[in-house]
Amino acid sequence: MIPDDIINQILDRADIAEVISGYIPLKRAGRNFRANCPFHHEKTPSFMISPDKQIFHCFGCGVGGNVFGFVMKYERIEFPEAVELVGTKVGIQIPKSSSGQSQNRSEAAKIHSANEAAVQFYHYTLLETEHAKDAVNYLNKRGVKEETVKKLKLGFAPSGWDSFLSFAKKKGFDAKLLERAGLALAGKDGNFYDRFRQRVIFPIHNNKGQVVGFGARVLDETLPKYMNSPDTPVYSKGRNLYGLNLAIEHIKEKDYVIIVEGYLDFLTPFQAGVGNIVASLGTALTNEQVKLLKRFTNNIVMVFDPDSAGEAASLRGLDVAVAEGMNVKVATLPKGCDPDKFVAQEGVEKFIKCIETAADFFDYKYNLLKSRLKNFDVNSKSKIANEMLITIAKISNAVVKSEYIKRLSQYLDVDTQALWAEASKIRPDQESNFDIHPVVIGAAPKTVNLQAAEKMLLGLILDDPAFITEIKKYYSESQVQLDSDFSVLLGIVCCFWAEHKTINIAKLINSVKNESYCKAILDAYAAVGELVDKEKCLKDCIKNLKQSHVKVKMKMLQAEIKSAQELKKGEQHLGKLLSEYNNLIKQKAEV
Repeated sequence: MIPDDIINQILDRADIAEVISGYIPLKRAGRNFRANCPFHHEKTPSFMISPDKQIFHCFGCGVGGNVFGFVMKYERIEFPEAVELVGTKVGIQIPKSSSGQSQNRSEAAKIHSANEAAVQFYHYTLLETEHAKDAVNYLNKRGVKEETVKKLKLGFAPSGWDSFLSFAKKKGFDAKLLERAGLALAGKDGNFYDRFRQRVIFPIHNNKGQVVGFGARVLDETLPKYMNSPDTPVYSKGRNLYGLNLAIEHIKEKDYVIIVEGYLDFLTPFQAGVGNIVASLGTALTNEQVKLLKRFTNNIVMVFDPDSAGEAASLRGLDVAVAEGMNVKVATLPKGCDPDKFVAQEGVEKFIKCIETAADFFDYKYNLLKSRLKNFDVNSKSKIANEMLITIAKISNAVVKSEYIKRLSQYLDVDTQALWAEASKIRPDQESNFDIHPVVIGAAPKTVNLQAAEKMLLGLILDDPAFITEIKKYYSESQVQLDSDFSVLLGIVCCFWAEHKTINIAKLINSVKNESYCKAILDAYAAVGELVDKEKCLKDCIKNLKQSHVKVKMKMLQAEIKSAQELKKGEQHLGKLLSEYNNLIKQKAEV
C-alpha cells in the first residue's frame, strides 16, 4: 500500500495536462485541452483534459479519470506503478517499506489533527481571553474586522512557555509529535516549549482546506518580526500559497490571480472584496507555486513591494512564471506603499485599477532595467538586451518568443538578427545578473566614503542579518542621502538578503559589479570579525551617527543664523532659526 498522504502529495504537484502532453500532442480549447483520443481511432478530437479539475475524459469512447488513470491505461501498468511513475515525474519518491508507508500515513494524519487543535486553541485565545488584549488592539489598528478574523481563523499565541503544549497534552497529543509538526521546540534540558509565543497567528491551509502550517507575527517591531512553521511531513513553504483555499473559485471566475508577498498584503485586499488573491508566504515565487496556480488560471498579476527587494522578487518571480508558460503582468504601487497600506489608505477601487493597468512582464522589466542606467549608449543597450533575452529564452512558444524579440529590437533600435544571435547563447536555466539596487552600471570605480560608524553598521548586517530591521529604522529616521555610499551599500545588502534569506559574502560580492563597493563590503565584514558585544557596538554606532548628523545640522544653522544677522532679515526669521538651533541642542543632549 502507498500512503494516502504520498498519493495526495503527488496529485497536488502533478499537472495532468503537463503529464499527458508528454505522451500525446494537446491543443488548447478555452480553459481546457483537446486531443485525438489515444485509446480509440478518431478523426475529430473528442479527448478533453481539464486542468481545473485535474481529470481527462473522452466523449467518444467514454474513458476518463485522473492522472494515474491515464498513465495506467496508456502505459498498461497497475496503480502502484502508475503512482510511482507520476511521482518520479514530479520529484516525489515512494517509500519502499510497507511498515514505513503505514507509519507515514499515520504520521501525516496525526500532524493534521495537531494543527487543527492548534487553530482551535489560538483562535479561542484571540477571541475569548484577556491574554489577547494587545493582539486585538493590534488587529483593530490594522483595520482587520472580526468577520475576517473568524473567516481566516486568525489566532493569538499567549506569552507562556507551554500554554499550547498544556492544552494539546490534554487532547492526547505527544510533545514529540508536536515538535515534528513544528508546533513545539525541544530545549537543551530535554523539556519542550511552545514554538509560537506572544504573536498573532495566521493558519496556512493547502488548496484542499487542510491546515498545514502557521505564520506568526509579533505585535511590535522586535526581531524576528515573522516566525513561520518549519518544513514538516505536510508543509513546505515553497509549495503552498496563503489564501489559495479561499481564492480558487474567484481565480477561476476572473481567470487571473493576484500574487502579493505577505499575510497582511493578502488580508487587507481580501477583506475589501478582492477574492482572486494569494500570498507567496514571503518568498520569491517558486516553480511549485506556479504549477499549483496553473491548475486554475494561466494569468498572473504580481504586486510586490515597490522597493529594491520587491523589484528583485518580481523579476525572479516573472522568470519562473514565464518558464511555466504563464501570462505575467506586474502592477506597480506608489513608493512606500505595500498592498496592505495602499488599500487601507487609497481604497480597493484604486487597487483594482492598478491591477487592471498592470504592465506586461516585458515592459515592466525593460523599463526597470532602463531606469537603472545613467546613459543609453551601446554598452547599456547590450546589458539590457542580455537581461531581457534571459527572460525571453524561457518562453517555450516560438511565435511568442519571436514577437518579443521583435519588440526588443524596436525598443533598443538594434537589428533583430543580432538579438537572435545573442539569444542563441542564453541557456534556458540562466538566471539574471542584473543588480536591482540603484547602482549606475558601467560607472568607473570610485572611492567609497563611509564614516567609521557606517562601516561598522554595514559589517554588523553582513555578520548577522538580524540587525537589518534596527539599522533600516535608523536609516529611515535619519534622513540619510539616498545617493550616499552607505545608502547604496545598505540597499545592496538588504536586497540580497530579501532574495536569498541568507548572506553569503562570496555570492554577494560576485553579484556586485562595482569594484569599490565589493572592497567596501569586504572591509566592513572584516571590521566586525573580532567584536564580542555586537549589540553594544550597534547602539554605539547609531548614537555616534545621530550625534554626527545633529552636529552637521547645527553647523549649517550657525551659518544661516550668521547670514540672517548680516543681511538683517528680521527678528521673526532669526527667531525661527534660533528656535531650531535650540531644538538641535536638546536633541544632541538626548542622543
